[in-house]
Amino acid sequence: MSGGKDSSVLFDLAWREAQRRGRELQVFFLDQEAEYAESLRIVKHIMAHDGVAPHWYQVPCLMTNATSFEEYMLYAYDPNAQADWIHPHVDMSHKDAIPGVNRFYDLMEYVDSTWGENACSLVGLRSEESLNRFGAVTRNPAIPGVNWSSKSKGAVKLYPIYDWTFEDVWTYIGTERLQYHRVYDWMYVKGLNIPNMRVSNLIHEKSFKSLSDLQEFEPATYDRLIHRLKGVRTAALYAKEQMIFSTKKLPARFESWKAYRDFLMDTWTGTPEHLAIMRERFSTQPDNETVYRQQVKQLQINDWENNVPIINNHREENPLQKWMDIL
Repeated sequence: MSGGKDSSVLFDLAWREAQRRGRELQVFFLDQEAEYAESLRIVKHIMAHDGVAPHWYQVPCLMTNATSFEEYMLYAYDPNAQADWIHPHVDMSHKDAIPGVNRFYDLMEYVDSTWGENACSLVGLRSEESLNRFGAVTRNPAIPGVNWSSKSKGAVKLYPIYDWTFEDVWTYIGTERLQYHRVYDWMYVKGLNIPNMRVSNLIHEKSFKSLSDLQEFEPATYDRLIHRLKGVRTAALYAKEQMIFSTKKLPARFESWKAYRDFLMDTWTGTPEHLAIMRERFSTQPDNETVYRQQVKQLQINDWENNVPIINNHREENPLQKWMDIL
């Protein structure tokens, strides 16, 4: 569960089937602390259903903070910072640190491994959102004849709504009168387009733009977040403009994205080790403006872990001219 629209729909489908079979449904939610309060409300509602075994994890865990070069990690639910937590513990949650496991994907793999070989995880991922997601779902089926299955480590994963559209999801929510994440209503009123209507951890590389609207949507969450973590206020002000956290527009005093990239590396204010990692990675990548532009993006958000990977989809400025020159 994430609390978003897709996982809410998948939960309802799975819960109804579990009720029909007289089965208990295990429901997992990894609380990353930098969450919408509305996400927690929806998860509480779902965990309260009859026949649900809740697995709500509020354990100490390091989460990437894409908004700051100084405090580049949030140590979620840090036992030594309880007074500053964005959200408190809930009674039902797992709270104890897991020895040797303190990063997001490691924690996900750990929880997955606890179910055993005969378990199956249901995931609310939809392929409409990106070709990468479509490939992740269909590339290597774990079950013969079920092309919406996969397995890497631990349990088999199934993606029952992988071929649902945005409209399918909202039609189901409406016809079945499900409770849903009300931040979507605020996003709709604000005029956000469909790809940007997402709810998730508020500070990672793919979602920090949500901070620009957080003060309107959930002022209390915003207030606690800016006191909890460096960079949040700056991102709230500038995440949607075209240069500071974005690569939509090349600054006027630079003649190319390569020149801008080199400037950012020469004036780097973050951790020297992180810059060294990115320099090494950049040295192995293709030399073209499309790649340089994405490298600028990684530098802007201190993406030393390559969480927003660079894709070489460079196209010639004037492909017709290439053939004219040959002729």
